[in-house]
Parts: sequence; structure tokens; C-alpha cells
Amino acid sequence: MTKSRGFSEDGIPQGFVASGPHTYRSRGVAVVSRDLSAPEGTWLLSVRGEFDRDTLPCLRTALADAYAAEAGRIALDLSGVTFGDSSFLNELLETHRRREDLVLVGPFTGQIRRLFEVTGTDRVLPLAPDRESAGLA
Repeated sequence: MTKSRGFSEDGIPQGFVASGPHTYRSRGVAVVSRDLSAPEGTWLLSVRGEFDRDTLPCLRTALADAYAAEAGRIALDLSGVTFGDSSFLNELLETHRRREDLVLVGPFTGQIRRLFEVTGTDRVLPLAPDRESAGLA
């Protein structure tokens, strides 16, 4: 496990921990893993846990790696996200703005589905009910 530059001198996490070449963690409650079973050219990121402004660095870093790799398509499997706040939603919107090839994959938990419905982003973001519908199964 390697420390990110976001750690204070006493070792308390201030950002994320890269646990391996395809896994990113933020303070133990948020994890993003690259699923290598995705079709060629697609970065499938399995997103799990609770996401707010303090735990977003792992998602941002995983997305930055996908951008740097010039992924042809980015798919975020959000089926494991149990909580997301406005900063999480903003990150998804910014990613969609930056990458038209983004797809958000469910099934979505009740809180995430409600977040999309209440904000109207269910009509803006590219949502797929499951991996099969997204062409990932």
C-alpha cells in the first residue's frame, strides 16, 4: 500500500490510498476498482461505499488514470454506492461534461436513485440499469 501525497506528516490520511494498480481507497469508506473484464478500450470502474467531498479523491484519481490512458469509454458501476452527496453528483456531472462516452451503471441503490430523481440529473446523465444494458456483461 502506498501513501498518496495527501497524507499529513503524522500519516493521517488526507486523501486516498492506492492499494494496488487498479484499486483506490479513501478513508476506508470509499473504494474504486478497475474491472479488467470490460471490453477492450473501456475502463469499467466499480465504485463502492460512501462518497462526499472527503472521500472523492479516490474516484477523481481513478478517472484521471482513465483520462491519461485515453480510454475509449468510461463506465462507472455505481451499484455499490450507498451514499453520494452533492459533491459526488457534481463529480459525475463534470465527468459527463468532459467525456460524452461516460455511462453510469446500476442497479442504483435507493439513495442514489433518489439523488438523480430529485435533482433531475436522471434526465441528463447516461444511466444504464445494469451491466448487460450497458454492453458490459
